[in-house]
Amino acid sequence: MKSVADRSAGVLAILAGCLSLREAYRLYPYHVTLLGGDHVFPAFIGGGLALAGIWLALFPGEAVRQDGGERAIPRFLPKTGLIPLLLLIYTFLLPWAGYPAATSLAAALLFRLLGAGKWWRCAVYALLLTAGLYLIFIEWLHTPFPAGMVWQFSRR
Repeated sequence: MKSVADRSAGVLAILAGCLSLREAYRLYPYHVTLLGGDHVFPAFIGGGLALAGIWLALFPGEAVRQDGGERAIPRFLPKTGLIPLLLLIYTFLLPWAGYPAATSLAAALLFRLLGAGKWWRCAVYALLLTAGLYLIFIEWLHTPFPAGMVWQFSRR
């Protein structure tokens, strides 16, 4: 039964990926460079979805068997219910604490929740992720992120 569900999900992912790739193709005439323009993000998402869907359709259930069988999914599901709550808290924490602090905290909690290892390892991963995203969005793309009210009050 699981292989039917996995294959169905794989086919749906392939279809969604093809739709995204079609949108990228439609947006390509407006490009600035090959990797600069509105077509890039839909192309990456569509390619990833299509590849993941192909993998899921061809090898159903392979990702589940790493932990010894059927027990890997039920043990993981209750924790994933906390992810939307954590992301909701992150949206309220972001304007108050600022991008670096809120993102580091949320990422560390997400890494720990998803089983990335001990707390120190999750904290290191979170700091690396926050620094990488800071570099990409704030330094290279000049996207303004909230500094946080805490830091604004401390500067006065």
